[in-house]
Amino acid sequence: MKKTLSVLMAIVLVFSLAVPSFAANEGAPVFTDYNGNPVIIVRGIDFAGLTYEDGTKALQLDVGEIIPLLLQSFFTRFGWQNKENLIDSVCDVAYDILSPIACDNEGNTVEPVSMVQYPGSMAEHPEFTSALTDGAEIGIVKTAIERYGAENTYFFTYDWRKTPEELAGELNGFVETAKANSGKEQVNIICASMGGMVTTAYLHYYGYESVNSAVYLSGAQNGTYVCGDALNGRIVFDKDTLFNLLYSLTDDNFFLKIALNVFDALGAVDFLVDLVNDLVADSFDKVNDRVLRDCFGTLCGFWALCPDEDFESGVETIFGSHEDEYPVLLEKIRGTQGFVFATEATLIDAKNAGVKLSFVSNYNIGLVPVYERANLNGDMVLESELTSNHATIAPLRETLSDDYIANADPKYISPDHVIDASTALFKDNTWFVKDAPHVAADYGTGFSDFTFTLLESEEQPTVTMFERYPQFMKADADLDVGMLLS
Repeated sequence: MKKTLSVLMAIVLVFSLAVPSFAANEGAPVFTDYNGNPVIIVRGIDFAGLTYEDGTKALQLDVGEIIPLLLQSFFTRFGWQNKENLIDSVCDVAYDILSPIACDNEGNTVEPVSMVQYPGSMAEHPEFTSALTDGAEIGIVKTAIERYGAENTYFFTYDWRKTPEELAGELNGFVETAKANSGKEQVNIICASMGGMVTTAYLHYYGYESVNSAVYLSGAQNGTYVCGDALNGRIVFDKDTLFNLLYSLTDDNFFLKIALNVFDALGAVDFLVDLVNDLVADSFDKVNDRVLRDCFGTLCGFWALCPDEDFESGVETIFGSHEDEYPVLLEKIRGTQGFVFATEATLIDAKNAGVKLSFVSNYNIGLVPVYERANLNGDMVLESELTSNHATIAPLRETLSDDYIANADPKYISPDHVIDASTALFKDNTWFVKDAPHVAADYGTGFSDFTFTLLESEEQPTVTMFERYPQFMKADADLDVGMLLS
């Protein structure tokens, strides 16, 4: 069970790697003889980039390993298989899948795996730039190279299991390298998803003098409720979502698809999901002891994604009476807490110091329903409330009440009555894009042009500054953006 829990947690976070790519190159403006600040793209969490020395991916989700569990659940459903044996099998499979990313009781990697990284500018990595795709962070890198030149473009990837302080130190190295190579005193940053947390950590630990502008795309600077709920044991799985996910992981294998359909028709998938939910509800301590604590509780980066209100209870939930087994790790996590609780102050201080901050929050796309707060509005991966720095946002497919709207400032109410931007930390520097998925700035799209317009602004961007880009927008299927009408 603990394995299944961890598998689905991993799957939720893996979604940040699976943002759809819709764009075609429409020829963004190219800056010839560019003499501006170098640009650093700080990517989001990247499971696929964590590899062994031979290039083998550390985390590999194989639906072929799950088929036997469905078969066992079928037999268990009719009393031909012991329930405890099924639970043990689920745990074994999940551990095999997740153990390569686990850390030890000091927060250090257990397996010899590391993140694929690109030190120096992208001009030093022709093998990467020649194979660029159009989607998400990679599309952003591609656009930056076209606009500013590979020598002025830097792509910061990182081992997301590390502490915010460690990641901030690594990003600082990139900043200093970019400054030295360009002769400039400042850099511009586009940070995506977990990159929002990493960039904020950099500002927290290293100050603001070296950053001219930072654009947060679907940023996780406030963490994510999926981590908060998971680290507090608030896990609820949905059968249809799980089945559709397994189906998508078959890689068009005809026989695996047939097997899944058969198991679904026989009720095995329902049984397995019910079993998982029962175990979460009734056997969390066992689940935690066998998988959750060591596979996820030891990853300091996840604690940096745990929202303020969930942090203390999460530490108690995961470690409880086992704290004496993890003294070094808990010291690191407590250090993480100091940063997590300082996020708002860090961002305010950075803006007051002259850093031009812009925040883009996408909404109206469902979250993966494996945790209690998955009914909130989101961008498929993160909750819009958090990426917007706490705007008031109605749950998915709902609107704000008439009474609420009657007492709110109409200037900050979205035309569809879903969002009140006035409660956001930076209400005049936060944009909302309906129907845009997580990190949607694919190469050649209107969303990409919007992102780089914010980055290149000579003044602090505001929601009234650009006629083309009002505070509330809508994205079409090609990720072009326009005014949200209703």
